[in-house]
Amino acid sequence: MTRPIRIPQRVALGAVGGALALALTACGGGAAGSGGDAGSASQADPGAFPVTVQTQFGTATIPRAPQRVVALGWSDQDAALALGVKPVAIVKTEDGFKNGVGPWAEQALGDARPQVLDTTDGYPIEKVAALHPDLILAVQSGLTSADYGKLSQIAPTVGYLSGRTAYGTPWEEQTELIGKALGRGKEAAQAIAAVDQSLTRDAATYPQLKGKSFLYAFPQPSNGRVVLYTDERTRVLERAGLVLDPVATGAPKLNSFSNALSMEHLGSLTSQALLVWYSTPENQQQLESNPVFKGLPAVASGAYLPVNRTLAQASSAPSVLSIPWSAEQILPALAKSLH
Repeated sequence: MTRPIRIPQRVALGAVGGALALALTACGGGAAGSGGDAGSASQADPGAFPVTVQTQFGTATIPRAPQRVVALGWSDQDAALALGVKPVAIVKTEDGFKNGVGPWAEQALGDARPQVLDTTDGYPIEKVAALHPDLILAVQSGLTSADYGKLSQIAPTVGYLSGRTAYGTPWEEQTELIGKALGRGKEAAQAIAAVDQSLTRDAATYPQLKGKSFLYAFPQPSNGRVVLYTDERTRVLERAGLVLDPVATGAPKLNSFSNALSMEHLGSLTSQALLVWYSTPENQQQLESNPVFKGLPAVASGAYLPVNRTLAQASSAPSVLSIPWSAEQILPALAKSLH
């Protein structure tokens, strides 16, 4: 499976707008320093605790404002940071990330230095327990009932909602759930509204994008196929006016977040814009040297965007922090070539 970037668990997988900046400023004051408590009770909404959060694997009852939060979802730390809470531990998503977070979250992280947990072989239960958390976030995660059983014995654990798939929670829902668990529902609503406004502004700023078809792909030469995403990363781009090409949804289903075509059907990728992320430079060189690829409409017109690993991570698990950042990397480049 091909869900960038690090394969955790058992899964085979414009700049920040003024409104968002104001929202983060409003909810970020007084957050804890490096490696210490996650936040203070004075920051929670009045009357927020105790709070009960019902998710797919069980109910988490949080008696008071959490002071030591462990974020086990891919982008759960982003939502927490946006709400002024600095987790004591987060999961490793990309080797090159300074202090474990993407560049979109560095300012919100400040001088905090959370422990970075490697979940490639599953959640490190003993390490989590040793951190003495009073809340575990696993919303944008691959949580299983067995995982939940172990983690919930350590601390109240908030997973994804019933009916959602692993790593399949929309960013708005993720922010709402985490905001509720942290007692910061008002701040969560403000942060969501700010990102919504930034996406609306993006659509107005780049009218060239409106109605243009696009695909977000990932080549797998070893499997002889091209993965076409149909998940949150494409939904965010649709908010900016782009339209997902029907070839993505019509291709044979690969998993809950993507479909795939065999490489022999590469010529059917006739969308007006094309984003492709590559796991290795060799894969990029191989695809870009393919004569069929060179002749694709998006490539020939210049509306082709190679996606690096950092941007792939930002867009694959979109959050209130990463969406404005990734929009700045993607939208101007595509708008320049689309008419």
